[in-house]
Amino acid sequence: MNSGFLSLSLALLLTAAVPAQDEAIIPQLPRPVIVAKELAEKLVRLEADKLVAHSLNPEKAIDHFLLFFSAGWSPTCKKFTPVLSKFYNEAKASGANFEIVFVSLDDSEKEMLQYMAEHKMPWPALRFNLLDKVDFIKQASGRGVPCLAALDSRGLVLAHSYRQRKKYIGVEVPLGDFAKLIGARELLLSDPSKKKVPDKEEQPK
Repeated sequence: MNSGFLSLSLALLLTAAVPAQDEAIIPQLPRPVIVAKELAEKLVRLEADKLVAHSLNPEKAIDHFLLFFSAGWSPTCKKFTPVLSKFYNEAKASGANFEIVFVSLDDSEKEMLQYMAEHKMPWPALRFNLLDKVDFIKQASGRGVPCLAALDSRGLVLAHSYRQRKKYIGVEVPLGDFAKLIGARELLLSDPSKKKVPDKEEQPK
């Protein structure tokens, strides 16, 4: 098993009995949104090392979304991305109903594409430069990367890398809570002796 993927286990084992993050300290959207509708025609995916339009399946309602705010210039992001990819592929294979959306904080669309191609990101991404134009995504973002925001289909934020928009808690806790939400927590339980992915916040350039 990939050593990076094993890195999440210690924190998850230590917090196994802890409930999901208290909604009072998680950043929330000012109003409900239909996430799939808001993302319509705003997504791209990697195909043959190119970005092509991606459409969510209109015949299948998606229960949960995980927004992945990240950038290729961040060493912490690049270390975490394979961990998230492995989780995504295995959770999808198990039948979990969710989608991850990459929100790039790269300096250019070219760098976004390079980052996605280097890590063969299996999930769709928000079109470059739409972060400031899609209100609910901007409102769900944090001050640095990597940042995770787990939302239900109507935009309720259920887990986040920040508490009260100020304190950064990293990616392990929100990913663990998200895994429990989609019924895939067992995919993150592994050898606790492995070194974990460091929870290091890196500010956008």
